[in-house]
Order: sequence, then structure tokens, then C-alpha cells
Amino acid sequence: MVPDTGLDTRSRIIHKARELGASLAGIASVAELRRSPSYGIYDESPYYDGYKGVEWPAYARSVLVLALVHRPSEPELDWWSDIPGRTKGNRQLVGIAESLTAWLAIDAYPLPYRLEQGGILLKDAAVLAGLGVIGKNNLVITPEFGPRVRLRGVFLDVDLEPSGPIEFDPCKGCDMPCRQACPRQAFRSGSYSRALCDLQMDQDVANSALVENWVENEPKSKVVKYCRACELACPVP
Repeated sequence: MVPDTGLDTRSRIIHKARELGASLAGIASVAELRRSPSYGIYDESPYYDGYKGVEWPAYARSVLVLALVHRPSEPELDWWSDIPGRTKGNRQLVGIAESLTAWLAIDAYPLPYRLEQGGILLKDAAVLAGLGVIGKNNLVITPEFGPRVRLRGVFLDVDLEPSGPIEFDPCKGCDMPCRQACPRQAFRSGSYSRALCDLQMDQDVANSALVENWVENEPKSKVVKYCRACELACPVP
């Protein structure tokens, strides 16, 4: 449950999320999230048919956004596989979300990652929660860790004061090494091209390889090491 520590409810929930292992945490309004620009794009574009018709729980009024730092020294945190939870980082975030849900004295729902399964646009939610801003690399850039974070969300049945957005302009004056690093030149038009990025992701899948001792009790498992060129090239923080 949420203990009476003298702090306000929002601060207590964020503090507990950090205590359970989240590198960053923040609160966004579900109503504001529904009005965020990306949802209009998803609603109108046939490319995102998997999102249409997805219903969120009726009680969902706030969303807690969790971030886990993904340091360059830990590339395996985001290697993708066919084991439950997909990545080590994702499994850590799921564990944090489930522990936090058990602790809360309110209705809470740890969100799936994918939109078509009832998830949310985590980048928009992270910005509204004050974790960071969308950078020139089309990623959330945080003051503490740059774009090197992984995100998950938890719906809450209470109206909490959002913890963001924040005033932060990390790309001002930057010569955008993130865009220069892209192997597919996905920013060649001046803005991000999902189609070009997807070409690289398809190539990454084709290059999947067996890794020893990746899954407990399994000698080898096939993993996909997705491109992080634009993320790792970012000089922030």
C-alpha cells in the first residue's frame, strides 16, 4: 500500500518506483496522453492498423512511466529473443511494475509493451511525465541518461498531478551526430523515416545469432541485436 510518509501521493509513488529499481519515474495524465500529437497520427494512418480499436481500462486516469537506464556497457539488456519477456531490460521493468502494483492501495495495471495489445505510446507518455524530451534522433532524451533508457508504463485509477513536461533543449546547437550515425540515413529527408529504420531492423533480424548461456538451462539461444547507432551517438548527458 501507499504508506503515509508525509509526502504527497505522487511523490510517494515515484519514490517507491525508484526504490524498486527504476532509474527514472514520472506521472502523466491519461487525458493529456490521448491528446498527444502521435495519437492523431496513429488514428489516421493505415500503417498503424494494429492500434485501432484498442481500449484502455475505464478507470485509467494517470499513467506512471518507468525508465531503466541502458548503458553502452550493457548491450545485452536489449537483445531480443523468443523467451518470455523478450529482453532482459524488459523483464526488469515488468518486475518493477508488478512489484509496484502489489504495493499500491489503488487499482493499477502494468501495461503491455505493444500498442495492439493495449499498450501506450511510451515516448509521448515519458515526455508528458517529465522524464525528457523528443530529440533530433526521434528518441526520448533524458537529462540524466540521454536517450539510453528503456520504458514501460502502469495505469493508475487516480488523478495525479503530472510531473512534466520539463524545460530541456539538449539538441540546441548540436551538429546531430545521431543522424550522421544512422546506417540507413533514416533522417535524409530532414525528419525521421520509420520505413527506412524498419529496413535496418529487418536486417538485424536476418543477422540474429546464437548466444551461449543466454537463457537459464539452455546452452544457446538465438538473439537479435537491434541497431542503436543514433542512440549511442548522442552526446547527452
